[in-house]
Amino acid sequence: MAFWRFLAACAATAICLAAQAQQQQPFVCRTQEAGLGQPSVDNQDGIGHPVVDEASGAIVGYSRNCSIATRVEYFYLAGNRFKPFDPATGYAAPPPDLTTFKRNGAAVPFVVRVEVGTINRFVYTIAMLAPAAKPEPAAWNRKLVYWLGGGVGIGHHQGSPLWFKPGGLSGNERQLMVPMLEQGYAIVSSTGNEAGVHYNMRLAGQTALLTKARFVEAYGAPLFTIGLGGSGGAVQQYLFAQNHPGLLDGGIPLQSYPDMITQTIPISDCPLLSQYFKDEVALDPASPWARWSNQIAIEGMNASDGARHAWTGGAGSTECINGWKMAIVTVLNPRYKDDRYDLAATFYRYPAGAFDKVKWTHWNDLADIYGTDSQGYAPISIDNEGVQYGLKALAQGVIGVDEFLRLNACVGGWKEQADFVDWQGKDDPYDSRNMLRSATCRDPEGTPAPRRSGSVEAMRKAYSTGQVFTGQRLGIPMIDLRPYLEPELNMHNARQAFSVRARLLGANRAEAKRQVIWFTRSEADMQGRVLEALSTMDRLLSGGPAPAEFTDRCIDTGGAVIAAGPSVWDGILDAKPPGACSKAFPLFSSPRMVAGESIKGDVFKCALKPVAQALRDGSYPAGVEWTAQQKARLQRIFPHGVCDYSRPDQGRPQVLERNR
Repeated sequence: MAFWRFLAACAATAICLAAQAQQQQPFVCRTQEAGLGQPSVDNQDGIGHPVVDEASGAIVGYSRNCSIATRVEYFYLAGNRFKPFDPATGYAAPPPDLTTFKRNGAAVPFVVRVEVGTINRFVYTIAMLAPAAKPEPAAWNRKLVYWLGGGVGIGHHQGSPLWFKPGGLSGNERQLMVPMLEQGYAIVSSTGNEAGVHYNMRLAGQTALLTKARFVEAYGAPLFTIGLGGSGGAVQQYLFAQNHPGLLDGGIPLQSYPDMITQTIPISDCPLLSQYFKDEVALDPASPWARWSNQIAIEGMNASDGARHAWTGGAGSTECINGWKMAIVTVLNPRYKDDRYDLAATFYRYPAGAFDKVKWTHWNDLADIYGTDSQGYAPISIDNEGVQYGLKALAQGVIGVDEFLRLNACVGGWKEQADFVDWQGKDDPYDSRNMLRSATCRDPEGTPAPRRSGSVEAMRKAYSTGQVFTGQRLGIPMIDLRPYLEPELNMHNARQAFSVRARLLGANRAEAKRQVIWFTRSEADMQGRVLEALSTMDRLLSGGPAPAEFTDRCIDTGGAVIAAGPSVWDGILDAKPPGACSKAFPLFSSPRMVAGESIKGDVFKCALKPVAQALRDGSYPAGVEWTAQQKARLQRIFPHGVCDYSRPDQGRPQVLERNR
C-alpha cells in the first residue's frame, strides 16, 4: 500500500517518473474536444498548448502538462447508449429512458459514476456503478479491470478518453462495459494506455502505475487487477507483466502480439515484397506472381485471389497489403503526417509551422529512449541484411534458383531517414520512392539492390527499456483470446499467440504454463468469449483450484467448444501430430519465417555466415544444383553473408556484450 501511496503522491505533483524526462513537444491537449474544458495554464513561456480567454479569444497562457481539475461525472444507460446524468435530481426523479437491471430481486438503476482527471499529461477515467446517491462506491465488488486500448500512434497528442470521446463509447466498448459494470467491477483507463495515441511502452507503463496509484489512493486496494484490451492493449498486458510486476494480477489479451517493435521486422518486408511482385507482373502479366495466392510462398502471410485489394479495389490481395496497409508508412516514413495534426494546430492557434520539425516515426516518438542525430532523426532498428527471402519456397521447389536470386537481388531495403520523401498514397502505395532499388537487378550480371543495416544501438535500447517481450518473465495468468481472422487478411493474424508462447518456452518454460490460448471461430462471438474469460480469470484469482476452463481451447461459431486441453495446439511448436485446434485453425507465417527465422519473430539483426559456408553446410536443398554464375550472383547479392538463424539476435544486449 505504501508503494501505491508514493506513486499517488507523485501523480498529484505532475513531476514524477516520465514527467521528469524531456517532455514531447508539440503536444496537443484534447480536453476541450472531450467536453472537459481547456487545460490549465502552467506557463507563460509559449511552451505547450495555447489557452485562450473564452470571451475575448486572446491567448492567456500555455499548458505543457494538459492538466484539468479532477471531477466526477455521471452517466446513465438508456437502451444501448449512455447519457449524462444529474445526480442532484436524477435519483429522485429518474429519466424516463433510464435502464434498470435486477440485483437481489430488485430493479436497480444503471447509473455510472466516472472520475476523470489528468495524470502524466494523459486523461484517466475511473468508472463504477452508482445505483444510489451514496458518496462511497457501494456497488463496487472490490475488483478492478484496467482497460487498455489498441491502435498504432505516433504521439504528439493527448488522446480522447473513454466516456468523453466525441460520440461516446463505441459499440464494442458498450458491449463489454455494461456487463462488467453490472457485475460490480471498477474500470480504469488512461489515454496514455491507448496504443493509438503512442507506442512508448516505458511511458505507458509509468502512466499505468500512476493511474492505478490514484485508484488505490481514492478507493482502496482492489482484491486484484485484471488487464483487458486488444491488439496494442494486449501488447501492453504482456509488457506490463514483464516490466512491472504487481501492476496486473491477470490479463486477457485480445488479438495479441508479443510487442509492437518486433512486428516492424516482418511488416517492413511487406511493401518491399509487394513492390517486387507489382514490378514482376508489370514486366510480365503472365508471371506466376499475378496470382495472389502464389505470393503466400514468399510472404508467408495469407492471400486471396478474390479479396478486394485495399488500394486498387480490384480482385485479389494479401495480408501484407490489406492487413498492414498503412503500418510501415505510419511508423517509418518521417515525412508522412496525419492531416489531423495540422487541423488541430490551426484550431488551437498553435504558431505557424509548429509541427514542421517533427519526424513522424515510431522511433522519433520515442526520442527520449533512442536519441536523435544532428538532423533530429532517431536511429531505426529495421534491418534486412543477409535475409534470404523465399528460402523455404526454394527448398520446397516452389521457385527455382534463378527466381530466388532475382527476388533477392531486386527486393532491396529502406533508405536512411534523411533521404525519405513524403508518401504519395495510391500513386505509390508501397512507398517505393523510399526503397533502395537497382535498375539492373534483374540482369544476372547487374547490380543488386542494396539492403538496410539497422541501428544496433536502437535494437539494444528497445530491449533495455522494455519495448521487447523476451519471454523471460510473465508472472501472472493470461488468457490469450482471439477470433480467427486469417480468411479476412486481417493484421491480427493467428500465429501471434504462439509467438508469445514460443518466446516463453525459449526463455523460461515454467512461465509458459501461465498462458492459455483460446481461439473462437467468429468475431461476432467475441463478447461472450471475453466475458467467459473474465469469469474464468476472476475465479482463478479468487483462490481455490484453477477453473477447468483455464486451459488451451478452441471454440466454434455459436460457442460450442471444439476441443480443450494441453494437447489441442500440438504440432505448432513441436513435432507432434496436429491437435484438434491446430487442424481447425491453420496458421500462416511471415516473410522472415519463410527466410528461415522461427515463429518467435524476435531477431532484429541476424548473425551472418559466408555464402561459401552456406553453399556447403546444407542451407540450400540438396537437389538444387548451382552453376558457377549463380554462385557468383549469390555472393554479389550477399557480400557480407547470409542469415544464420541458429544463432541469436545480434541486437540483444547480452549478445552485444559477448561480441565486444
